[in-house]
Amino acid sequence: MNTLRPDSALELREWGESSTDRFSDEGVPAVTGAALDRPPSGLGTLPRLVVSTSHLSEVIDFQPRDLTITVGAGMRLSVLARVVEEAGLWLPLASVPEDRSVGGWVASAPVSGFDGSFGPVRRHVLACTLLLWDGRSTRWGRPVMKNVAGYEIPKLICGSRARLGIVTTVTLRLWPRPRMLRHYHLAGASLCEVDTMLTGAPRFEAVSWKGRVGGAESATASVSLAGGPRSVSTRTELLQAWARDRGIDIQEEGLESTGPGATDATRPPRPGTSAAYRITFGRRYLTAGLKDLDHRLVNEVDPWSVEAFPATGVVRLLTQRQKAAGQRHAPAWLTTLADAVGRASVPPPTLETPAVRIERGGEAEHAAARRMRSTGSRDIESRWLAAFAGVEFPWQADYL
Repeated sequence: MNTLRPDSALELREWGESSTDRFSDEGVPAVTGAALDRPPSGLGTLPRLVVSTSHLSEVIDFQPRDLTITVGAGMRLSVLARVVEEAGLWLPLASVPEDRSVGGWVASAPVSGFDGSFGPVRRHVLACTLLLWDGRSTRWGRPVMKNVAGYEIPKLICGSRARLGIVTTVTLRLWPRPRMLRHYHLAGASLCEVDTMLTGAPRFEAVSWKGRVGGAESATASVSLAGGPRSVSTRTELLQAWARDRGIDIQEEGLESTGPGATDATRPPRPGTSAAYRITFGRRYLTAGLKDLDHRLVNEVDPWSVEAFPATGVVRLLTQRQKAAGQRHAPAWLTTLADAVGRASVPPPTLETPAVRIERGGEAEHAAARRMRSTGSRDIESRWLAAFAGVEFPWQADYL
């Protein structure tokens, strides 16, 4: 597997201009911002060129007073966190691996525990530079908080997994660093019902849940409190009293870092044989959706880890696959959902037709999830590719 590591955006653009004619034969290159010391998931059956943006990792523009920063797509999130913290600022991330690049974070748009309070990835991205598949370099958005001029292309790029182009620079919105940040781990039988588990609890900045709905074993939850010392102290006392009344074991995790990955130290590694699926049910149908997933996964051979985010109604499923992630067959439950959607024109996702995205997986999983996307999303993507590339790529690029 050949790897291209351009030292500048100009070098990357020159490569794009000279490579357009080969895409129809070789397929779209895989794009990564992380090191390739482990096999990129899902690429085992797709030998191709890998484009690494790891050398595009400089700080291009930093305006602390305006709460904005522009960096290269290859910068690690851990490095970005240190840069903004030194200026007393903060990028609210949770459950995001520190080795992920900024470009990979934007292109994959992973769910975070802070999404309910600070918004998803697309709210943090103000502008970006994108290398189109025809070799052109384009700039979308503006480094301002309120921008109503033109189309909001940066929001479309968030979660595109490099299928629309390669992200080279990103302008991010920052937040004042909270004066106090505390993380707590909760465990107890009363946490098994996701929709009612936090009834009467104080306000949290981040909430995530792990377990099985209605299962005999105790479920667990991770919560975060951020803000001024008085606010956090008051809500901590309310949290302790609430947990005591419901027989919930509470333990402070003792992590003061506000960088990525701080609230999810037990997240499994990402070797080439792992797979992760993200399903959006919505807050009102989260518990019912989890029960439906339990029913679908009961016959699966591989063990599954289920994590839910009550504030946004999103579920993340992770497994250490026994077979390579590049296998030709998607899980039976995912194929069933995808086929049901593919047979008819379906309105926006509901409990019966949840939205599915692939965070990590093989060619079959990506193909199944693409069929489950809304008609509008598929139409926009097809028009984009026809206008800027002229070819239909075989599947989504695996932007790590």
